[in-house]
Amino acid sequence: MIIILTQCFPTKVGGIETLMYDIASYLSIKHDVKVLADQQDTHKDLKFDKNNKNFSIFRFKGLKFFRKRKKFKQLKKICSVNKIDVVITDSWKSLEKPIKFLKEKKIPIISLVHGNEIIIKNNKHKNRIKKILELTSAVILNSNYTKNLLTKISKSLKRIEVIYPGVKPTNNILEQKIDLNNGFPTLLTLARLEKRKGHALILKSIFNLKKKYPDIQYIIAGEGDQLDNIKNEIKNYNLDKNVKLVGTINESQKKFIFSKTDIMVMPTLDQSHANSIEGFGIAYIEAAQYGIPSIASNIGGTPEAVLHNKTGLIINNLNELDESIKKLIENKQYRIKLGQNAKIRADNELNWEKQIEKYNKLIDNFQ
Repeated sequence: MIIILTQCFPTKVGGIETLMYDIASYLSIKHDVKVLADQQDTHKDLKFDKNNKNFSIFRFKGLKFFRKRKKFKQLKKICSVNKIDVVITDSWKSLEKPIKFLKEKKIPIISLVHGNEIIIKNNKHKNRIKKILELTSAVILNSNYTKNLLTKISKSLKRIEVIYPGVKPTNNILEQKIDLNNGFPTLLTLARLEKRKGHALILKSIFNLKKKYPDIQYIIAGEGDQLDNIKNEIKNYNLDKNVKLVGTINESQKKFIFSKTDIMVMPTLDQSHANSIEGFGIAYIEAAQYGIPSIASNIGGTPEAVLHNKTGLIINNLNELDESIKKLIENKQYRIKLGQNAKIRADNELNWEKQIEKYNKLIDNFQ
């Protein structure tokens, strides 16, 4: 049996939430999987969990202090009546409470590392991370960039593996139409509305490019604390007819939007001073599945998600954004070729069937 301890899980929307669900789903093909997750929205979670047939989900609500203890209590209960092959956690934070118990029980532990959670605030914080991760059996990182961050914290980890997030087949997803403006080119940013995602920078580029491409369209999919700022920027630049805010979207709506998208644009910013960095960027790979090239910045792990001049463009300076967008707009053959390369990579190298085998191989080593 595999136990997954996670604070990040659907119905909450986000890259790590999707990653943890996909790991549970694909591991459940070969293993009995139980997920111990935080409660997000009682009604939505109940409906989501009821529709899930592949693995068991236990939810825990309340203040973090009590939630952690309830989760730990359930973990001990499961361990008392089952042979546990491994415990997998979404981050070192999910291990602070149960780590001593798991070590005493000699249960293998795998912790995932994404990036933000290992940006050091102070020495005390560094020591907390170091203490937990050095007790794990293995650490899985989402990029080599994140691996470099981690080696600055500790060089005494037992095993480190870089496994990129995977993507699922989309053939069986039915498109769900939503109201979009017609125009060319159509750009998309699929991400939480956070400062580091670069929405403000893109809006400025849309304003500049609108003079040459009056029908340019920009779709912003996602929600977050930058919504009001983004709305203000749209108003200030007079882009009401060029920008569409669609909020949180489901997989069927996502497929429809991708069918209308020419370029995925997300030049992430270095917000490490605010404990925010892009460790990889799964949205680039989701776009790649549909043959859409991406434009990203040379920040964090994004150059591993978007391969420069192969699956998209990496800009070294944010001032290059206008010209990079223009380059892909005006050179259709080049844009299509990058999109084709992106799709081949997503389908052949980053599909979940291939990625989950790396997890299974690591787990088998603990037997």
